[in-house]
Amino acid sequence: MSDDVDAKILCKKPIAFAPPWAGMESFFQLEHWRVRVGNREDDRIVWKRGDFVIVVAITDSGNVVLNREYKQAVEQTLLCLPTGGKKKDETPKAAAIRELREESGYTSSTENHCHVFGPFFNSPDKSTERHYVVVVLGAVSEGSPTPDESETILGTQLCPVDKTKDKLMIGLHRMAMDIASEFLAKR
Repeated sequence: MSDDVDAKILCKKPIAFAPPWAGMESFFQLEHWRVRVGNREDDRIVWKRGDFVIVVAITDSGNVVLNREYKQAVEQTLLCLPTGGKKKDETPKAAAIRELREESGYTSSTENHCHVFGPFFNSPDKSTERHYVVVVLGAVSEGSPTPDESETILGTQLCPVDKTKDKLMIGLHRMAMDIASEFLAKR
């Protein structure tokens, strides 16, 4: 916690999942936290999740690699940047190359072509989750995607860098394109 405020976590208690959702704890956990900040105590349900990467992969011809992916909660197929969880002992660069390959069939020949920004907090009042934006230059097609069972990727398409942001409907992906565009403008 920050040194500029008197804050203390008083307790953390796991919230168990009940059937039929038992087993979902492998994706995320919920905890009840009691926190004191100054003279005030507060209860929160905190969503415990690991870090993830959002990959802005750019080919040598200046196109961004996008996935067409069905998103259940909004009942739509959306254009998405390759995105996925960072394993505990994995660097953001290694996670980006792995996720890019799994979700799109594209890859980078080396981590030296990867530029990491972050970490960024997504919802710091309710979640431990953070993400990194990884810009991958020189992305090349290496074969067919091999998405995880839980992903509904319907295809991959390329889009010019300057037209990509307007095609994205996911806020974090639009912000990732802002970061990538700013990085590219400074090169």
